Amino acid sequence: MQQENTRKQTDPMLSFHLMKFAFQDYHKSIHHLTDNEYSNVYTNANEEMLLHRVILTSEEACCVVIPESILDRTLLDVIAEYSSEEHFYGTLQKNNIPLTDYHAALHNDLRVETILSKVACKAQPVTSAEIQHYYISNKTDFLQPELRSGKHIQVTCDFSSKTETALALHQITTIHNKIRGNPGLFNKKAILSPEFDILPDITSFSKTSRGNLCQTLERQLCLLVSGEVSKVIKNSIGFNILHCTHIYPTKNITLNEATADIFATLLKEKQLNACRIWLQKIVQPPKTK
Repeated sequence: MQQENTRKQTDPMLSFHLMKFAFQDYHKSIHHLTDNEYSNVYTNANEEMLLHRVILTSEEACCVVIPESILDRTLLDVIAEYSSEEHFYGTLQKNNIPLTDYHAALHNDLRVETILSKVACKAQPVTSAEIQHYYISNKTDFLQPELRSGKHIQVTCDFSSKTETALALHQITTIHNKIRGNPGLFNKKAILSPEFDILPDITSFSKTSRGNLCQTLERQLCLLVSGEVSKVIKNSIGFNILHCTHIYPTKNITLNEATADIFATLLKEKQLNACRIWLQKIVQPPKTK
């Protein structure tokens, strides 16, 4: 109780930023943070609150008003991130933040975002020469790894039940015997049999790379040649069969293919830099002689 009391703030603006960082960084309410977590949250919240005060008193803040409809919609989005409305409003109460104060703080938060967006829009445009230079300087980033397309059959089971495990293994083995010599039968109508009560899960995947499947299945998929059907594969949730339908070898992504992504990366860098320079000017104005 003493720890909770020490974390209750009288400044609603600071409380708003504390709530924001506690949920954003730790998905916790303030009073559930450890001492170390609270210390980190407090530092970040206090710094952001002070920075927002400077931004909101800048020339660029003039005439920036957030429509009530956007404010209400944003509040609903924030509430939706909590487990329930009761949880959200309970958190406000525990942190001594009246809804009207939270509303005002949220309005200021949205104003700051809008002001920074206006500043970012003043960034210099990205040129073709910059895009080309970035591409040449980061050639290794534009190497597309080997990709594979295929199909996957899975029969799930509870391995703690010997009966269920045996039935699942019998089902997947029966299916495997049907399709291993004829991958064209890799579809529901061809492999289902009246003797099975549980339907297998059949999915297709297109141009998947390493990391998109569980390690057990990924290892087996990488061993298959195009057109090959795997053996029965056991993983943590059941039995599986893979069919590799196509292999796309490693290739270099061309400048033309990479241009859109490079443009977005460089534009973001320029916008962030524009905001950084502007913030330095308003936080530390030039000294008068």
